[in-house]
Amino acid sequence: SPDYSLFGKICYIFYQLATSGTESELNKRAFLEGFFTASTVVFGGHFMWRRLNGEGSLLLSDAESPVLPQTGEAAPKGFAFSPVEIKSLLPQEGIPAPAPVADLRMPVLASENLTESDSLGDSGFEITALPDDLVNAYLRKIRNFDAIFASDIYLDQRYESVLVKTTKHLAQVESYIGHGNFNLMSFDEMLRAGRNYPAIGAFETDELNFLEEIFFANPNRYGFFGEKISHEITDAIPKTEVSKIPNSGHFLLKGESLNLYNKIKADVGDEVILTSGVRSNVKQMHLFLSKSIEANGNLSRASRSLAPPGHSYHGIGDFDIGKIGLGARNFTSEFSQTDEYKHIARLGYVDIRYPTDNLFGVRFEPWHIKLG
Repeated sequence: SPDYSLFGKICYIFYQLATSGTESELNKRAFLEGFFTASTVVFGGHFMWRRLNGEGSLLLSDAESPVLPQTGEAAPKGFAFSPVEIKSLLPQEGIPAPAPVADLRMPVLASENLTESDSLGDSGFEITALPDDLVNAYLRKIRNFDAIFASDIYLDQRYESVLVKTTKHLAQVESYIGHGNFNLMSFDEMLRAGRNYPAIGAFETDELNFLEEIFFANPNRYGFFGEKISHEITDAIPKTEVSKIPNSGHFLLKGESLNLYNKIKADVGDEVILTSGVRSNVKQMHLFLSKSIEANGNLSRASRSLAPPGHSYHGIGDFDIGKIGLGARNFTSEFSQTDEYKHIARLGYVDIRYPTDNLFGVRFEPWHIKLG
């Protein structure tokens, strides 16, 4: 079995299956949460070694960080990555049994600058004092969000093919209906588009099961601690409640979200642009799965940069802004060095969702505007 670090044992909790007294009364969502918990494991097969032998450099932390260097050499002594064999609950379906439940409470980092009355964003967790080494381990992860850590959780290797297959299928949908429309597409609309348009093709059972597993999984297991925003995979964004932003391909919810964006534009200037607006569950699925492929199956690493589907505040009004001409660098810390960001920071009415050293397990996102 994997050799989890102490930090991993504390921060990665197994999800308690919801039962009503008998196994037959398990609801589907609870079962899928337990299933996915059992399926996200640390392993040293294809994903890990392909990542270690890939090109490009990692953002390394200090020498005390449990970060694996990106080289073709053997893993350092003490790092053992091996698949975890999980016995099938339903052999004909190939569904693993739920993982055992640990009686642990999710801790939250304490700081001398925080008190019991302080707002902890939307995490909903209580402040719990942790030893300095655990605090430092947590901070190293979100500061070096694109690094590979020994306690990172990977998608089970058996699901690599369906991960790639499903992500490509979602890309086909977006390509066919258009980027802007895809931002608003509901799960039911996606299914209908697949059935009605041969260029897309109907989604197969293994793809649909995989999308449900991803959506209903408890992301605390792999290090994301934000709350669940959308509780049903079929939740839809009402088309009558959004406004299209010219020259952006994005939409904002009418009311508070649109008003805040317009006020920022009026106060800061036309150099500020909308880089991402309201997103449906389908859009967030595509983003998260694409990031998971980029991270070679490392769900922990993916979730440090992108909220798992159902957990994105873009679904209820948050939006991203940037500076004209900055391009992809708008989604890096470089944006925080621009005059536009500094101007926004001086405004008394703007907050960002994921500040430096936040409690959600997410990188610093100076571009992500928080609503409410």
